[in-house]
Amino acid sequence: MRQPNVTVYGSAACPDTQRARDFLDAQSVAYEYKDVDESPELNPYLADLNHGTRVIPTIRLNNMILINPSEQELSRELKSVTSLIDNQGGS
Repeated sequence: MRQPNVTVYGSAACPDTQRARDFLDAQSVAYEYKDVDESPELNPYLADLNHGTRVIPTIRLNNMILINPSEQELSRELKSVTSLIDNQGGS
């Protein structure tokens, strides 16, 4: 089973970011983490994704953007994207 490309944009000081990262770690989902405190140039990009307001965590799941998703939403979308990948011939 192939895994989706996952990027987490967040802050080490943000409990919602830590919750999302803990969830991904518990599910053994590999992801790239981009800390907005260490890379403030990411803030305009994140604001553009959410109608001018920076919200973290923002998670890019292949070409899907999730804005501060609940664990249930993140789980549902991971399953959906993984299913699509598998149906496209990935193994």
